[in-house]
Amino acid sequence: MLRQLAVSIATLIALSHSSLARAEAWFEVEVYIFERQSQSTEQWPMAPIETKTNRAIDLISPVVGQAVVSMSNESAPCTLVYDADANSHCAENTSTGANTDATPEMSNGSTLAISGPSTASSNAVTSYRYPNVIPSEIGSGSQAYASQGSGPVLLASSQGQFASIINSLSRERGNRSLLHMTWQQPMMGKSGSVPIRLFAGKDYSASYHFDGRQIVQQAMATSMLGANGTTGMMTETAPLQPSPVWQLDGTLNIYLSHYLYIETALNLRKEGRKLMPVAADEASMNTATSTAAAPAKVMTPYLMSIPLEQNRRVKSDEIHYLDHPEMGMVIQIRKMAQPNA
Repeated sequence: MLRQLAVSIATLIALSHSSLARAEAWFEVEVYIFERQSQSTEQWPMAPIETKTNRAIDLISPVVGQAVVSMSNESAPCTLVYDADANSHCAENTSTGANTDATPEMSNGSTLAISGPSTASSNAVTSYRYPNVIPSEIGSGSQAYASQGSGPVLLASSQGQFASIINSLSRERGNRSLLHMTWQQPMMGKSGSVPIRLFAGKDYSASYHFDGRQIVQQAMATSMLGANGTTGMMTETAPLQPSPVWQLDGTLNIYLSHYLYIETALNLRKEGRKLMPVAADEASMNTATSTAAAPAKVMTPYLMSIPLEQNRRVKSDEIHYLDHPEMGMVIQIRKMAQPNA
């Protein structure tokens, strides 16, 4: 009898430890990032720091972008178009596939980027069209709360607690808000953590490449020679739609390993000038330059990438400030009750 009682107690203890191990620790995260005007003479890297955004969780695009979900089935391809009320409908299709004209346009100009597969179907891909400038305040349309088993959930702006901090920092001369958002997420160990994608500000893709080089607006024309050697009609090729080059872009990763840790991999882009080699066709026009000499360089408009790359151990409920000559980040990771199922 006593032996059976001991076995039962041991089983209950084991089950209790197992359930505790499976329980996720949830936290509420609030982030505020701002740009500051400084006279820093620090030399920044030639290229943006590497940011692996392909597996990051994107809470911003569904709020600021206009979603178009392309999916196919056995009968005919279908493009799901989301309206302002988040209702979806199948756009008009042609016999050869989805009508590309059915994709909604934004009045203030936008770019198209593929964000990844949709959860609705394994054959669906969600695309977003973005405005030229992302608003600094990001939040859900109404108050939101996480549920057990779900991933990170974006909260409404009213659920944040940084109002006084933002007002104070915004009053300082030279500071400009870039991003403020609050969300709830389960905390994993480092190996199981998934970063949150952060991007904000202006889209520079119309003027600069991702690596910072200026886009030279040139008509891509080809001449057609007739049989008699005369030049025929000139035809132009339309350039491909570029991916966004955001003013602020990167990831924020938070994980739990006895203590809380935050890892930032962000690029802040600023317009400037840089010594760049003269184009080959321009250099060939300078007959006085020797072929053995180094290629000439001139000051050229360039999109600088300023990194904010840190790994810091933090305490929950404390407000932490990540300082930088060109920007600042205020972050708080607050304890929260375990969400309901």
